[in-house]
Amino acid sequence: MPHKVENTPHFKLLNGDRKPYDEYYNRMVEFRKAKSNYMDSNQYLAFFDEFKYLNPPYDNEYISVKKVGNIFDSIDGDHRLSSLKKQGEEFVDVDVQDSSFVFKHKGFSNMIDIISVLENLDDYVIIKGHDYFPNYYDNDDLDILCGDNDAFFDTLCNRLSNQYPNFEMKTRDKGIRKHIDLYPNGFSRLNFRFDLLGEFPYKVHLHHTHNKIEVKEEYFDLILSRKVSKRVKTPPTFSQNEIDVWFPNDVDDLVLRFLEWVWQPHKTRHLEDFMSKFKKEEEFIETINEYTSVEVDKNYINNLFNKGKK
Repeated sequence: MPHKVENTPHFKLLNGDRKPYDEYYNRMVEFRKAKSNYMDSNQYLAFFDEFKYLNPPYDNEYISVKKVGNIFDSIDGDHRLSSLKKQGEEFVDVDVQDSSFVFKHKGFSNMIDIISVLENLDDYVIIKGHDYFPNYYDNDDLDILCGDNDAFFDTLCNRLSNQYPNFEMKTRDKGIRKHIDLYPNGFSRLNFRFDLLGEFPYKVHLHHTHNKIEVKEEYFDLILSRKVSKRVKTPPTFSQNEIDVWFPNDVDDLVLRFLEWVWQPHKTRHLEDFMSKFKKEEEFIETINEYTSVEVDKNYINNLFNKGKK
Protein backbone atom coordinates (compact mmCIF):
# COMPACT_ATOMS: atom_id res chain seq x y z
CA MET A 1 0.00 0.00 0.00
CA PRO A 2 1.42 3.43 -0.90
CA HIS A 3 2.25 5.58 2.15
CA LYS A 4 2.90 9.30 2.38
CA VAL A 5 6.44 9.56 3.78
CA GLU A 6 5.35 11.03 7.10
CA ASN A 7 2.94 8.11 7.60
CA THR A 8 5.61 5.42 7.20
CA PRO A 9 6.96 3.45 10.19
CA HIS A 10 10.43 4.70 9.16
CA PHE A 11 9.54 8.36 9.64
CA LYS A 12 7.56 7.64 12.80
CA LEU A 13 10.65 5.97 14.30
CA LEU A 14 12.72 9.08 13.56
CA ASN A 15 10.08 11.06 15.46
CA GLY A 16 10.25 8.87 18.54
CA ASP A 17 7.46 6.35 17.82
CA ARG A 18 9.30 3.05 17.83
CA LYS A 19 6.40 0.55 17.81
CA PRO A 20 5.31 0.83 14.12
CA TYR A 21 8.86 0.24 12.86
CA ASP A 22 9.47 -2.69 15.23
CA GLU A 23 6.24 -4.30 13.98
CA TYR A 24 7.21 -3.59 10.37
CA TYR A 25 10.73 -5.04 10.84
CA ASN A 26 9.41 -8.15 12.58
CA ARG A 27 6.95 -8.78 9.73
CA MET A 28 9.71 -8.39 7.17
CA VAL A 29 11.80 -10.96 9.05
CA GLU A 30 8.82 -13.30 9.54
CA PHE A 31 7.96 -13.24 5.83
CA ARG A 32 11.65 -13.57 4.90
CA LYS A 33 11.65 -10.24 3.07
CA ALA A 34 14.42 -8.70 5.20
CA LYS A 35 17.86 -9.10 3.68
CA SER A 36 20.86 -9.72 5.93
CA ASN A 37 21.69 -6.00 6.00
CA TYR A 38 18.12 -4.84 6.71
CA MET A 39 18.19 -2.41 9.63
CA ASP A 40 16.32 -2.90 12.88
CA SER A 41 15.26 0.16 14.89
CA ASN A 42 18.61 0.74 16.62
CA GLN A 43 20.56 0.28 13.41
CA TYR A 44 18.32 2.67 11.49
CA LEU A 45 18.61 5.37 14.17
CA ALA A 46 22.39 4.99 14.06
CA PHE A 47 22.27 5.17 10.25
CA PHE A 48 20.24 8.38 10.41
CA ASP A 49 22.77 10.09 12.69
CA GLU A 50 25.46 9.69 10.02
CA PHE A 51 23.30 9.94 6.89
CA LYS A 52 24.23 12.34 4.08
CA TYR A 53 22.50 11.73 0.76
CA LEU A 54 24.72 11.13 -2.30
CA ASN A 55 27.96 11.73 -0.46
CA PRO A 56 31.00 9.78 -1.80
CA PRO A 57 31.41 6.90 -2.24
CA TYR A 58 27.61 6.72 -2.73
CA ASP A 59 27.31 9.75 -5.01
CA ASN A 60 25.52 7.71 -7.70
CA GLU A 61 23.23 5.76 -5.35
CA TYR A 62 20.00 7.56 -6.21
CA ILE A 63 16.66 6.65 -4.63
CA SER A 64 14.59 4.79 -7.24
CA VAL A 65 10.94 5.69 -7.79
CA LYS A 66 8.20 5.05 -10.32
CA LYS A 67 5.65 7.69 -11.31
CA VAL A 68 2.12 6.32 -11.13
CA GLY A 69 -0.47 8.96 -11.96
CA ASN A 70 0.48 11.93 -9.81
CA ILE A 71 2.19 9.80 -7.14
CA PHE A 72 5.87 8.82 -7.01
CA ASP A 73 6.12 5.33 -5.47
CA SER A 74 9.49 4.38 -4.06
CA ILE A 75 11.08 1.23 -5.47
CA ASP A 76 14.19 1.37 -3.31
CA GLY A 77 15.05 3.95 -0.68
CA ASP A 78 12.33 4.19 1.97
CA HIS A 79 14.88 4.64 4.76
CA ARG A 80 16.68 7.38 2.87
CA LEU A 81 13.45 9.15 1.90
CA SER A 82 12.32 9.22 5.51
CA SER A 83 15.72 10.45 6.61
CA LEU A 84 15.65 13.26 4.05
CA LYS A 85 12.14 14.22 5.15
CA LYS A 86 13.29 14.33 8.77
CA GLN A 87 16.26 16.48 7.74
CA GLY A 88 13.79 18.98 6.29
CA GLU A 89 14.52 18.40 2.61
CA GLU A 90 11.62 19.41 0.34
CA PHE A 91 13.11 18.33 -2.99
CA VAL A 92 15.23 15.26 -3.71
CA ASP A 93 17.12 14.06 -6.77
CA VAL A 94 15.87 10.57 -7.66
CA ASP A 95 16.06 8.00 -10.42
CA VAL A 96 12.62 7.76 -12.04
CA GLN A 97 12.10 4.32 -13.58
CA ASP A 98 10.17 4.00 -16.83
CA SER A 99 6.60 2.69 -17.00
CA SER A 100 7.74 -0.83 -17.84
CA PHE A 101 8.82 -1.42 -14.25
CA VAL A 102 6.36 -3.68 -12.40
CA PHE A 103 6.19 -3.90 -8.60
CA LYS A 104 6.56 -7.43 -7.29
CA HIS A 105 3.73 -7.03 -4.78
CA LYS A 106 0.42 -5.70 -6.09
CA GLY A 107 -1.73 -4.12 -3.40
CA PHE A 108 -4.07 -1.20 -2.98
CA SER A 109 -3.93 1.42 -5.68
CA ASN A 110 -4.99 4.47 -3.60
CA MET A 111 -3.99 6.96 -6.27
CA ILE A 112 -7.11 8.97 -5.45
CA ASP A 113 -8.29 10.01 -2.00
CA ILE A 114 -11.83 8.84 -2.66
CA ILE A 115 -13.30 10.17 0.59
CA SER A 116 -11.81 13.68 0.43
CA VAL A 117 -14.03 14.48 -2.57
CA LEU A 118 -17.05 13.63 -0.40
CA GLU A 119 -16.10 16.02 2.40
CA ASN A 120 -18.99 18.24 3.60
CA LEU A 121 -21.50 16.54 1.28
CA ASP A 122 -24.52 14.87 2.87
CA ASP A 123 -27.14 14.04 0.21
CA TYR A 124 -25.87 10.50 -0.36
CA VAL A 125 -25.04 7.10 1.13
CA ILE A 126 -22.28 4.68 0.16
CA ILE A 127 -23.77 1.24 -0.43
CA LYS A 128 -22.41 -2.32 -0.56
CA GLY A 129 -18.96 -1.11 0.41
CA HIS A 130 -15.95 -3.36 0.97
CA ASP A 131 -14.44 -3.82 4.41
CA TYR A 132 -11.18 -2.37 3.08
CA PHE A 133 -12.82 0.98 2.21
CA PRO A 134 -11.48 3.70 1.79
CA ASN A 135 -8.59 1.75 0.27
CA TYR A 136 -9.19 0.42 -3.21
CA TYR A 137 -7.62 -1.69 -5.97
CA ASP A 138 -7.22 -0.85 -9.64
CA ASN A 139 -10.53 -1.11 -11.50
CA ASP A 140 -12.53 -0.77 -8.27
CA ASP A 141 -15.74 1.21 -7.95
CA LEU A 142 -17.88 2.89 -5.32
CA ASP A 143 -21.69 2.67 -5.46
CA ILE A 144 -23.47 5.75 -4.13
CA LEU A 145 -27.19 6.47 -3.74
CA CYS A 146 -27.80 10.19 -4.29
CA GLY A 147 -30.78 12.32 -3.39
CA ASP A 148 -30.11 14.64 -6.34
CA ASN A 149 -28.05 12.61 -8.77
CA ASP A 150 -27.46 15.45 -11.28
CA ALA A 151 -26.22 17.90 -8.64
CA PHE A 152 -24.06 15.28 -6.94
CA PHE A 153 -22.57 14.25 -10.29
CA ASP A 154 -21.66 17.87 -11.14
CA THR A 155 -20.09 18.45 -7.71
CA LEU A 156 -17.94 15.31 -7.89
CA CYS A 157 -16.80 16.07 -11.45
CA ASN A 158 -15.73 19.58 -10.43
CA ARG A 159 -13.88 18.39 -7.33
CA LEU A 160 -12.13 15.56 -9.14
CA SER A 161 -11.10 17.82 -12.02
CA ASN A 162 -9.59 20.34 -9.59
CA GLN A 163 -7.88 17.81 -7.32
CA TYR A 164 -6.63 15.44 -10.05
CA PRO A 165 -5.98 17.50 -13.20
CA ASN A 166 -3.49 14.92 -14.50
CA PHE A 167 -6.14 12.20 -14.62
CA GLU A 168 -8.34 11.60 -17.61
CA MET A 169 -11.99 11.64 -16.56
CA LYS A 170 -14.62 9.85 -18.63
CA THR A 171 -18.29 10.19 -17.75
CA ARG A 172 -21.34 8.26 -18.87
CA ASP A 173 -25.01 8.95 -18.23
CA LYS A 174 -26.97 5.68 -18.22
CA GLY A 175 -30.20 7.23 -17.00
CA ILE A 176 -30.68 5.58 -13.63
CA ARG A 177 -26.94 5.69 -12.95
CA LYS A 178 -24.04 7.95 -13.86
CA HIS A 179 -20.42 6.83 -14.09
CA ILE A 180 -17.32 8.92 -13.40
CA ASP A 181 -14.28 6.92 -14.55
CA LEU A 182 -10.73 8.00 -13.74
CA TYR A 183 -7.60 7.02 -15.65
CA PRO A 184 -4.07 8.09 -14.67
CA ASN A 185 -2.21 9.95 -17.38
CA GLY A 186 -0.76 7.43 -19.84
CA PHE A 187 -2.81 4.49 -18.53
CA SER A 188 -5.50 2.70 -20.54
CA ARG A 189 -6.77 0.64 -17.59
CA LEU A 190 -9.50 2.07 -15.36
CA ASN A 191 -8.19 3.12 -11.97
CA PHE A 192 -11.44 3.97 -10.20
CA ARG A 193 -15.15 4.51 -10.87
CA PHE A 194 -17.76 6.48 -8.96
CA ASP A 195 -21.11 4.81 -9.72
CA LEU A 196 -23.95 7.20 -8.82
CA LEU A 197 -27.57 6.07 -8.60
CA GLY A 198 -30.55 8.43 -8.45
CA GLU A 199 -33.03 5.56 -8.04
CA PHE A 200 -33.02 1.81 -7.52
CA PRO A 201 -31.60 -0.14 -10.49
CA TYR A 202 -33.63 -3.33 -10.13
CA LYS A 203 -35.95 -2.69 -13.11
CA VAL A 204 -33.04 -2.34 -15.54
CA HIS A 205 -32.74 -5.14 -18.09
CA LEU A 206 -29.29 -6.70 -17.89
CA HIS A 207 -27.51 -8.77 -20.51
CA HIS A 208 -27.03 -11.68 -18.14
CA THR A 209 -29.22 -13.82 -15.89
CA HIS A 210 -31.04 -11.82 -13.24
CA ASN A 211 -34.30 -11.79 -11.33
CA LYS A 212 -36.98 -9.15 -11.56
CA ILE A 213 -37.76 -7.51 -8.24
CA GLU A 214 -39.72 -4.43 -7.31
CA VAL A 215 -38.88 -1.92 -4.59
CA LYS A 216 -41.15 0.94 -3.55
CA GLU A 217 -39.77 4.35 -4.48
CA GLU A 218 -40.48 5.67 -0.99
CA TYR A 219 -37.88 3.27 0.41
CA PHE A 220 -35.15 5.18 -1.46
CA ASP A 221 -36.05 8.35 0.45
CA LEU A 222 -36.34 6.42 3.70
CA ILE A 223 -32.77 5.12 3.34
CA LEU A 224 -31.47 8.66 2.92
CA SER A 225 -33.60 10.04 5.76
CA ARG A 226 -32.21 7.60 8.33
CA LYS A 227 -28.63 7.33 7.10
CA VAL A 228 -25.74 7.32 9.60
CA SER A 229 -22.46 9.21 9.60
CA LYS A 230 -19.15 7.51 10.35
CA ARG A 231 -15.72 9.07 10.84
CA VAL A 232 -13.37 7.53 8.28
CA LYS A 233 -9.61 8.01 8.30
CA THR A 234 -7.91 8.75 4.98
CA PRO A 235 -5.46 6.06 3.74
CA PRO A 236 -1.78 6.49 4.69
CA THR A 237 -1.06 7.48 1.09
CA PHE A 238 -2.39 10.93 1.97
CA SER A 239 -2.21 13.45 4.79
CA GLN A 240 -3.91 11.86 7.76
CA ASN A 241 -7.40 13.23 8.25
CA GLU A 242 -10.79 12.01 9.41
CA ILE A 243 -13.86 12.76 7.32
CA ASP A 244 -17.55 12.22 8.03
CA VAL A 245 -18.94 9.76 5.45
CA TRP A 246 -22.60 8.72 5.10
CA PHE A 247 -23.81 5.11 5.04
CA PRO A 248 -27.19 3.34 5.28
CA ASN A 249 -28.15 2.27 8.77
CA ASP A 250 -27.48 -1.36 9.70
CA VAL A 251 -30.84 -2.71 8.54
CA ASP A 252 -30.85 -0.83 5.22
CA ASP A 253 -27.28 -1.94 4.57
CA LEU A 254 -28.39 -5.57 4.98
CA VAL A 255 -31.43 -5.01 2.77
CA LEU A 256 -29.36 -3.51 -0.06
CA ARG A 257 -26.77 -6.30 0.04
CA PHE A 258 -29.51 -8.93 0.12
CA LEU A 259 -31.43 -7.34 -2.78
CA GLU A 260 -28.28 -7.15 -4.88
CA TRP A 261 -27.84 -10.89 -4.48
CA VAL A 262 -31.51 -11.68 -5.14
CA TRP A 263 -31.37 -9.49 -8.25
CA GLN A 264 -28.09 -11.00 -9.51
CA PRO A 265 -27.54 -14.39 -7.81
CA HIS A 266 -24.11 -14.86 -9.37
CA LYS A 267 -22.83 -11.99 -7.19
CA THR A 268 -22.27 -14.22 -4.19
CA ARG A 269 -20.03 -11.66 -2.46
CA HIS A 270 -23.13 -9.72 -1.49
CA LEU A 271 -24.74 -12.79 0.06
CA GLU A 272 -21.55 -13.54 1.96
CA ASP A 273 -21.39 -9.95 3.23
CA PHE A 274 -25.05 -10.09 4.18
CA MET A 275 -24.56 -13.27 6.19
CA SER A 276 -21.41 -12.04 7.93
CA LYS A 277 -23.07 -8.78 8.99
CA PHE A 278 -26.54 -10.10 9.72
CA LYS A 279 -28.35 -8.81 12.81
CA LYS A 280 -31.68 -7.20 13.74
CA GLU A 281 -33.60 -10.05 12.12
CA GLU A 282 -37.10 -8.76 12.84
CA GLU A 283 -36.40 -5.27 11.46
CA PHE A 284 -34.78 -6.75 8.37
CA ILE A 285 -37.73 -9.06 7.64
CA GLU A 286 -40.22 -6.25 8.26
CA THR A 287 -38.38 -3.89 5.90
CA ILE A 288 -38.02 -6.44 3.10
CA ASN A 289 -41.69 -7.42 3.25
CA GLU A 290 -42.99 -3.86 3.49
CA TYR A 291 -40.96 -2.21 0.74
CA THR A 292 -40.05 -4.96 -1.75
CA SER A 293 -41.68 -7.72 -3.78
CA VAL A 294 -39.40 -10.27 -2.11
CA GLU A 295 -41.04 -12.24 0.71
CA VAL A 296 -38.99 -13.58 3.59
CA ASP A 297 -39.64 -14.98 7.05
CA LYS A 298 -37.60 -16.52 9.83
CA ASN A 299 -37.72 -19.95 8.20
CA TYR A 300 -36.33 -18.51 4.98
CA ILE A 301 -33.47 -16.85 6.87
CA ASN A 302 -32.70 -20.04 8.79
CA ASN A 303 -32.64 -22.10 5.60
CA LEU A 304 -30.42 -19.53 3.91
CA PHE A 305 -27.88 -19.70 6.71
CA ASN A 306 -28.04 -23.50 6.89
CA LYS A 307 -27.26 -23.73 3.17
CA GLY A 308 -24.42 -21.28 3.64
CA LYS A 309 -22.82 -23.54 6.25
CA LYS A 310 -22.66 -26.55 3.89
